[in-house]
Amino acid sequence: MGNSASNFFDDIIRTLSIEAESAKFANIDSNILKEFYSETTVQSVPPPSGQTAPLYGSDASPVSQPKTEIPPPEPQQQHEQNIQPPPVGMSPADISAIAQMDMPTLHHNAKSCNRCPLFQWRKNLVFGAGNPQADLMFIGEGPGRDEDEQGIPFVGEAGQLMTKMINAMQFTRSDVYITNIVKCRPPKNRNPEQQEAETCIAFLKRQIELIQPKVIVLLGAIPLQFLMKRTGITRSRGQWLEYNGIKVMPTFHPAYLLRNPAAKKDVWHDLQMVMQLFGKIHSPVVKR
Repeated sequence: MGNSASNFFDDIIRTLSIEAESAKFANIDSNILKEFYSETTVQSVPPPSGQTAPLYGSDASPVSQPKTEIPPPEPQQQHEQNIQPPPVGMSPADISAIAQMDMPTLHHNAKSCNRCPLFQWRKNLVFGAGNPQADLMFIGEGPGRDEDEQGIPFVGEAGQLMTKMINAMQFTRSDVYITNIVKCRPPKNRNPEQQEAETCIAFLKRQIELIQPKVIVLLGAIPLQFLMKRTGITRSRGQWLEYNGIKVMPTFHPAYLLRNPAAKKDVWHDLQMVMQLFGKIHSPVVKR
């Protein structure tokens, strides 16, 4: 295991990758590895009643177990498996039309959007929330379960931490604008796929044009990748970037901080740089 808590998931992913290559029966899909950095904790599914979990020896080969009949998927699972993707993504004509829309029209268009597979799983569109004339804008990855239920970005556990971050910066949620790279929840809270992000980002770019913030804070690797075309959130965080003349500060996603509390000090450093640009000075409470 790594030398610090920040390397914990890296070590797990590295170990699973080695097993996937060397163990005949490991069969570890790359999407499973990605879930170690997803926004929510993946709950393990217990084995059927009367069946024990597979056992592995020191050579990572499974110990022989009696064969059991695998029950068919639940109807909802079958529905997810049988969903067919829509035939088209965002066409040049769509992009051109979106670039001319005002905010209410943009919202309405996004609400009826079926240009990528994500629309088939959403309960509610999560378009954005806050001040449409905000000087400070936050961009995350995609809605989670709580956000999908309420139609509001960042309302789950990570959202509660984000509210504390905003308040610590001497702002309120009503002062800022919050949105995501994609507006519909990816199934099982996985990261948005490239087609999904590249289809939906036309809405985000128009939101930015309409809001015209002075500063954008990118939360995590996904907005850094698809808005700024850069990879490596650890390398990029804490460094000023620029998007169409707007200052951009990448930092870690609040969900990452829930798993790695030690990284809060890095995020606080990044947020203080944003505060300084707005003339806000952190004044710690002096204990008497």
